[in-house]
Amino acid sequence: MPQSVEAISFDYTNERDWSHYFKNQIGDFLKTAKSLYDFRQELVRKCDGMPFDELQDQWDYSQVLLGGVDEIGEYRERSLAKLYKELLGLQFEDLTEVVEKQRQNISPSTKVEVSETAFSNFLAEVLEEAERILQQADAKDIIYSSNREGEYNFHEILSDQEEFTKLLSNFLYRLQSFLPNHNQRALFVWTLPKTTERYLSVAYPKLKDKESWEWLDELLGLEQIFVPDINETGENIEEQEQQYTIYDYREGSLGDNLTKLYQQVWDGFDGQVRESLRLVFPDVPNFKQEFVNEAQDKLDQIGVNTQRRLTFELPNQERNLELAGKDEKYSGRTGDTDQAEYKISGVTIDAMYISGRATSDNPQSYTRECNMSLFQVLDELSPALFLLNGLEYDLHIDQESLEVESL
Repeated sequence: MPQSVEAISFDYTNERDWSHYFKNQIGDFLKTAKSLYDFRQELVRKCDGMPFDELQDQWDYSQVLLGGVDEIGEYRERSLAKLYKELLGLQFEDLTEVVEKQRQNISPSTKVEVSETAFSNFLAEVLEEAERILQQADAKDIIYSSNREGEYNFHEILSDQEEFTKLLSNFLYRLQSFLPNHNQRALFVWTLPKTTERYLSVAYPKLKDKESWEWLDELLGLEQIFVPDINETGENIEEQEQQYTIYDYREGSLGDNLTKLYQQVWDGFDGQVRESLRLVFPDVPNFKQEFVNEAQDKLDQIGVNTQRRLTFELPNQERNLELAGKDEKYSGRTGDTDQAEYKISGVTIDAMYISGRATSDNPQSYTRECNMSLFQVLDELSPALFLLNGLEYDLHIDQESLEVESL
């Protein structure tokens, strides 16, 4: 079996450590996210659909709507009005009309709107997931209910760009603190599914203890998705079956919801959410790419080559493992592999079926016999699946077939 990735050093069997994670990392993030969410909701209640001249009778909103808008109605880069528009959706229905009326010294009656943005949708989604996670942790007596209401001063934030920036900065800090990139508890949660018990017991030796495993199973919600069918007799058969058993999180379990939250953040910061926040913080990281790069560095250190897009190298096997997925070297579906299914017979992979398109763009499919050890294949796959399943790979396996999809 390839060398194990050294992942964490905290005591993953300690209830107090898990309580700290849910209460401090997830809980503190939830409070900060709720402050930001509630602030935007108050903007919606006070401003959406209101004529600007009527809005001004309640509070001076000119800076957050017009701060940094030039004389032709364009937002200057990183201006306050652009920040509110891009992040929270606060804007005029017709900015050009407002600028023109101001030029004529007429008080604009143009309506203000608060529309959905990539960031506001992201904020609502991660807040909902974090609330669901804490409710589950409460139900399992890992933490006890506490005040999770957001705290903010609406008019103080509106009147001071520094306060708005501080709220966003705190949101970013709390968000990254619960991710696998920066938190060992989160990394532990991320690495349990789709990896053999043999590999997990090397990476996490305390999982060899049955009571510790059962406690974590109860906490996070694991289920067996694959147990090898060993059609043999002799010693150590049960031990082998156990070693190559593979687990995943049950749908809706605490572990499942935690990994969903991590992926929501990674996906958001791999796209428009990150681009919007870069108007305030130019160096906002791409958390997803950051994690993938660090994982690939660790895998390189133990001799696992993950750089070939649709082929996984398997030393000491008769062939490499073909992966299903898109070949990014070509446009359209040229070179893509739609299916790369390997047939399992007991502890042997004895046939493969590949279908997709050749680099000439012609459809192609073929079936071939092969003779590969299932256990050795799983051993070679384990380090990459341990860190990158759900990001770079997705393992599909049952008693009859195995397929690795390149994401």
